[in-house]
Amino acid sequence: MEKVFLTECIHEDAVAYLKESFEVIQGASTEAEEMIRQARGCAAILIRSARITAEIMDGIPSLKVVAKHGMGVDNIDVDHATKKGILVVNAPFSNLNAVAEHIVMLLLSLSKRAVRMDRLTRAGEFMKRNAYQTVELKGATVGFIGLGKISCMVVNKLSGFEMNILASDPFVKQEDVKGLPVTMVTAEEVYRKSDFVIVHTSLFPSTFHLVGAEQFRLMKPTAFIINAARGPVIDEAAMIEALQKGEIAGAGLDVFEREPPAPDNPLLAMENVILSPHNAALSGGALRAMAMDSAMGITEYLTGKPVTYPVNGDVLKK
Repeated sequence: MEKVFLTECIHEDAVAYLKESFEVIQGASTEAEEMIRQARGCAAILIRSARITAEIMDGIPSLKVVAKHGMGVDNIDVDHATKKGILVVNAPFSNLNAVAEHIVMLLLSLSKRAVRMDRLTRAGEFMKRNAYQTVELKGATVGFIGLGKISCMVVNKLSGFEMNILASDPFVKQEDVKGLPVTMVTAEEVYRKSDFVIVHTSLFPSTFHLVGAEQFRLMKPTAFIINAARGPVIDEAAMIEALQKGEIAGAGLDVFEREPPAPDNPLLAMENVILSPHNAALSGGALRAMAMDSAMGITEYLTGKPVTYPVNGDVLKK
């Protein structure tokens, strides 16, 4: 019986599903040396946030497939996996709605100063309500940097608020978004015209620090930025400086360049920033779906069935 190694805990339904066909080994560490030792002889590895490097793949000669519990595979050296003939699978549709809802939550919380108002009320400073104005979404402009599946879901969810919706994506043209209430524009227009800028793109070398000092200078001083994609897509130091100088009004962040953020990270002390611990995708339904879809990819490949969600499909052609 082939062995499947779990680097971190996953939903019990997916564990039971894998145990129907494989011996399942629960890992106790995500350190490279320990993973190599614990996963020796395994045909598959299922990961959440653990990194799968060339060193780890080379250290486990039996490895045939790496499954990602979720969509983004930036913590897997996919190029090296392809060279070695190791298939990478993921769960690309399992957490879309959960993340889209979280983005809307951040936007609403920023516009209504929800966290600040909660703290004032609890502190007995009820009458300070007159010192703060909130932002009505009706007539405001929201702009997207990246218009993939999650962004399109957010567009649909925000459409009921009667907002003006803009988007910039080098791979999406206006004719591609028929039926969505969104106008495709340049990235510069998104930054200049938006009251809320939602950055949602995958992390690649080409998108590392996609949003930096130049982009923050283009934004309105009353505008907010939201990121629930990957932390390094935004130059965090530049964002902190923009917030400190008042170049932008605030931020809603589910992700950081370093996770968890350092205790002395200035973002942690800013009242105009709403933070969450990279948990946008962690609804109960999404957690089960991510676990089941990634486990399904392992089972499909190791039992010779068609693979539903291959990342490096060239391996299948070989």
